[in-house]
Amino acid sequence: MPELEINMDALAHNLRLVQRQEQAWGFRFLPVLKMVASHPDIVDFLRTQGYACYGIADMTEHLLYGPEPPDRTGRILINLAPPDRADDVVRLFERSSFSCEATFRALDAAARAAGLRHEALLMVDIGDMREGIPLDEAPALLRAVAAASQRASHGPGAHVAGIGVNLGCLYGTCPDDENMARLEALAARAGDLLGHALHRVSLGGSIFWNWFARRHGHGPHWPPGCIMEFRMGDPLLLGRDMYREEALLAGDFRQDIFRLSATVLEVTERDIHPPRHSVHNGRGMPADCPDLGKRLRALVDCGSLHTDVRGLSLARPDWRISDFSGNYAILDMSGSPQVPVPGEHIHFIPSYWAVARTCRMPHIRKTLIHDILPGRSLPDSRPTAPHQGTVSLSEVS
Repeated sequence: MPELEINMDALAHNLRLVQRQEQAWGFRFLPVLKMVASHPDIVDFLRTQGYACYGIADMTEHLLYGPEPPDRTGRILINLAPPDRADDVVRLFERSSFSCEATFRALDAAARAAGLRHEALLMVDIGDMREGIPLDEAPALLRAVAAASQRASHGPGAHVAGIGVNLGCLYGTCPDDENMARLEALAARAGDLLGHALHRVSLGGSIFWNWFARRHGHGPHWPPGCIMEFRMGDPLLLGRDMYREEALLAGDFRQDIFRLSATVLEVTERDIHPPRHSVHNGRGMPADCPDLGKRLRALVDCGSLHTDVRGLSLARPDWRISDFSGNYAILDMSGSPQVPVPGEHIHFIPSYWAVARTCRMPHIRKTLIHDILPGRSLPDSRPTAPHQGTVSLSEVS
């Protein structure tokens, strides 16, 4: 069974860089923890650093590692709320998103029935064509929900807390002067349309980070008192701009937060040749032999049931993943001067999606590690056990 290591010193380093830019650029950071499935130890760490709220992508994401929390404090549903589950949404989350009147009405009715005030963020499409009402149709929707939103300012119900956008995730659409100017114009009108002040404009997708960095933090002008929110996770968890395949600007962000280790089970030299008769393999794909002839290969206990194997890379250039199945990955080590032995651990650098899949496997061990670099150590959010610098999340959860 593979193991995911989480470097808390690297995480703390990246958070400090985000905090520095919060002050410099004037935004409020909402950490999106989709990548780590809202793991409780990372949630607790962020709370110790002053971040009480965090973004959740799926309604049950926060239940992967334990029972339902006693209250909804700090949990923000960043995806569109399903109207048929409005009761659960207002019970589990302080804020959610909507893009049509029917969903807002369902949230409003559920909140009033529960005696709760629920914040609702109107998602607007400014070019990535994923979720959100087309920008030109947003004014009419804001007028339609204005009365209910005003009523919820003073009592139970759904209150339109702001407008939100997402870029990058579906078609890689970038922020630019045109789409941001259109968003600025909508934000300027929103208060009059709603009959109350606009509280926030929420910018989703780490694709916004380098756009602001290149402009030295300068962007649209929002209405007085309106918060600019950065709704993202990559500056904290990934440390790079995966949309542009480049470094994140405005700081030396660390990219070594996660490491996946697996155990070598066997090392064999095999004469690889196409089978005489073959059908689809265990992944439902046409059988293929990527390497022919005599090959030295290691079998490790890490497959597609554990992670996104295609998202794993090795630091050693003379080792490579040649194939995988549900439970195993095969490493080709032909010609390498150094070959592991059964029982040895192999370390992989996982991509965003490799980490995301592994974090959704509660049975796979996650371990906090510390690199103890000068100036990069913060106190743990939970007590540690004497494990020579590591502590298993399963032991402290």
